[in-house]
Amino acid sequence: MPFITDRLHDTAPAAQAVQTPLAQSQSHATKSQPLRSRFAFDPDEIKTLLLHHIAGQRKVIESLYQQLKVIKADLVDNDRPLYVALYIGDTGVGKTEIVRLLAKAIHGDCNQFCRIDMNTLSQSHYSAAITGAPPGYVGSKEGTSLFDADKIAGTASRPGIVLFDEIEKASPDVARSLMNILDTGHLRLASGNHQLDFCNSLIFMTSNIGSRTWASAQRRAGKMGFLRRFIFQSPFQPNRDTVIHDALHAHFDPEFLNRIDRIALFEPLSTEHLDILIALETAAANQRLRRKSVAIELDDSAVAFIRQYGFDPLFGARSIKRRYRELVIIPLAEAMITNPPYPEAASTYHATENGERLTFTLLPINDATSTDTHQPLEPKSTF
Repeated sequence: MPFITDRLHDTAPAAQAVQTPLAQSQSHATKSQPLRSRFAFDPDEIKTLLLHHIAGQRKVIESLYQQLKVIKADLVDNDRPLYVALYIGDTGVGKTEIVRLLAKAIHGDCNQFCRIDMNTLSQSHYSAAITGAPPGYVGSKEGTSLFDADKIAGTASRPGIVLFDEIEKASPDVARSLMNILDTGHLRLASGNHQLDFCNSLIFMTSNIGSRTWASAQRRAGKMGFLRRFIFQSPFQPNRDTVIHDALHAHFDPEFLNRIDRIALFEPLSTEHLDILIALETAAANQRLRRKSVAIELDDSAVAFIRQYGFDPLFGARSIKRRYRELVIIPLAEAMITNPPYPEAASTYHATENGERLTFTLLPINDATSTDTHQPLEPKSTF
């Protein structure tokens, strides 16, 4: 006669077999799984792209990266825009370029965002361009405004992007007309027949407010020669952040500023950022030349020449872009006309400085760079 212990021993494997699927399910549930998000963009890839192309603004990029992770995790308020940022800084430091690169990363097109040039709305009655014509006026039935509804709305997996460029140049009434957008994510047009939804939008505003005041203070101090060091170290002399902060709060209503998630101050570009800016322009030039099977390379003397004559701190990166055309592209064009590229082989033009300008030499095929010079180099930012 079998003992009860034998029965228990016989049924143990069956019980274990029954419990195994549940145990496996619990074990599987405890393993980390990729986050399910309705948004298709990758914050890490966007951060890498921005760091490769924007010089000297690591803090701004880091703050945007942190917010993109919040959006990716869908931890945002559904009753307002996904993000509202005000970017302040000198001209040519990358305020607009960050928005363009963000549009490229999210939508695949650097122009896929709604841009409103606020310097064209300097009069109070221009607020109708934002809210549309009121009832009884021409265009009220159509509900037209400056906004591109498709670019504002984005898609279910990709947020829309809106840029209010040079916000400080708009009339105060125009700026106030944006407050409901920043607060609730909606704008009902004056006709009452249409409403724009910004709840799936990333909203950016740019401004160089306070920059002129600070530049004037620096110029005045510079004229004082040896006293400049003592003036700018004096506890009674306001620093750049204070000057811009005071100008910002003197120009905008507190109610307007309180609706902004992040006010980011861009650092002015200096000579230490020039090498990456020159590398970026060279990469862009090689990208354009690629269709001609042509590439350019700059030796150290050529880079030093561009660094010396191509940068104006007053205009930032735009001065490099403009002067690059004059210092590099024009002599390259002359060289390509004088010594045309090889008809059936990749051609590399090597630039050197000859004292007054750059000179391009068409390298023999065997002397060309062994790597694929037609691929634009992506300089690694160290800032």
